[in-house]
Amino acid sequence: MSKLDVHPESAKKPTTIPSPEASFARFYREAWDFVRRVLLERGVPEREADDLVQEVFVIAWRRRDSVTFGEQARPWLYMVAVYIASNHRKLARYRTEEIAGELPEPAVFPRVIEVMDAARLLARVLRKLGRKVAAVLVAYEVEGRTMPEIARMLRIRLATAYARLQLARNRLTLRAPF
Repeated sequence: MSKLDVHPESAKKPTTIPSPEASFARFYREAWDFVRRVLLERGVPEREADDLVQEVFVIAWRRRDSVTFGEQARPWLYMVAVYIASNHRKLARYRTEEIAGELPEPAVFPRVIEVMDAARLLARVLRKLGRKVAAVLVAYEVEGRTMPEIARMLRIRLATAYARLQLARNRLTLRAPF
């Protein structure tokens, strides 16, 4: 009869089960980049991403008894990160920062500021005009192209180009702050 050791040495050594904190710490290290990427893809600003990653993992820690850590948790983490990013965007609409003290004088001349304001106003007006109408107006008034050139460039009839230019001028006249 052979001697079969029913208690090998490996069975005699006590096995250590990692603590919940150690398991979570490992899970955190493995999933941190994934959660951060999800938040950035959802439009969270780079400077706020790390804070929101922490919020996701605070929720994971609170739910540690019902969540299986590891690869199985990625879909759950993804959904939590999406909700956190969505809530962040909703709240960011109402968030303002208080500026302490007086604002410093601008480092540019007042004329430069006027030009920048005019450029912003022009961009806003062009967006309201619509893409097709604005293209004709910019090509004629800003770029100095002729109407036949504009019609060829945009592949429209000459009469259509004139009509769009007139439409743009009429809309601008109605909205002009005189």
